[in-house]
Amino acid sequence: MSQPLHIRRLVRAVFISAAVVVLLCMPWVLVAEACGWSQRPAHLLQSFIAIPIAFLSSGMFLWLRVPEDAPAWERRLAWVVWVLSGAWLAMLAWVFVALSRGMFPGPA
Repeated sequence: MSQPLHIRRLVRAVFISAAVVVLLCMPWVLVAEACGWSQRPAHLLQSFIAIPIAFLSSGMFLWLRVPEDAPAWERRLAWVVWVLSGAWLAMLAWVFVALSRGMFPGPA
């Protein structure tokens, strides 16, 4: 009976950690741009690792049962993370489909 609560805690830690990584990548990109460094590692980490993990783990967190004494901020945060990361993944999928069909012009 206590097994889902342990899984819920683990999933909560994973989606919060992934969301923190996404947020930390933003200033990393800004500093890299200002200093002339490569931004590729930050973009790869954020777009292809942290955001999909945040999307899946927040969705799992919302799917698991809620204990009676759970704070309300957890579910609200999970909804925010799920919606925003899902929108980012949908936009990323649209860009890849558009690129594969040649919808974006190349260099002039």
